[in-house]
Order: sequence, then C-alpha cells, then structure tokens
Amino acid sequence: MAVNVRPGSLDELATVAGGVVPIVGGVDVLALEARCDAHGRPMLLLDTSSVTGKESLMDAVGQAFALPGWFGRSWESLAECLADVPAQTLVVWDGWTAMARAAPRETELVIEIFAESGLTVLLINAPEDGDG
Repeated sequence: MAVNVRPGSLDELATVAGGVVPIVGGVDVLALEARCDAHGRPMLLLDTSSVTGKESLMDAVGQAFALPGWFGRSWESLAECLADVPAQTLVVWDGWTAMARAAPRETELVIEIFAESGLTVLLINAPEDGDG
C-alpha cells in the first residue's frame, strides 16, 4: 500500500521506520533532508532514473551509498555492504519506476535486499493504486 504525500507530512516521512515504503507523489528532497537533519537522521538519495540493467544499477547504488572500493557489484556484496550502513538511514529512491520498466528483475532483487537490510527506503513518485 502506498502512502500519499500531504502538505506538512515531511516530518512524518523523516521519521518513518520500517522497510520499503511506496510514496505517491513527488517529495521535496531538499526539504525532507532538512527535516531528517532536524531529527538527527541520516538521509541519502538514490536516483536510478537512467538505470538500464544490473551494471548501471550497481554504479548508482555504489555512488549513492559511497560503498567501499571492495564492493564487488554482486547481489551478495551489495547485501554485505548495506549491513554497514547505519540502520536509522533513510533512503529516498527516485527513478525506481523507470528502472522497474527497464530492468524489472533487478528492481525486484534490490527491493528484496533493501527490505532485508533493515533500512527504511521511500520509493518516491509511486503510481496510484491501479496505475501500474
């Protein structure tokens, strides 16, 4: 079930906890980052709008998470690296719908890895129910 963004809901988004959360509508990422800062919560933006497959996905994730040089660009290595990311980190994932169209299996896999990581991931610009 997707959450609709409402005026004044940035504090709610900045403090949300619990897995992968689809967010219907756009999010002012800079304002959300400021709210996360106010709550003492680290936030990072993952943009996969130009991802076309596993290689470009791993590049985008590696850059967004500032993963170490030993990051092997495999699913197992990604899961291992995410274990070192502070659990309170809020991940704002934009471009995931474009990625899902271009690389549906890779999108499913990375969502599973995020869900198992214990991080909170906001899938921003989620379609309304029934919109695909």
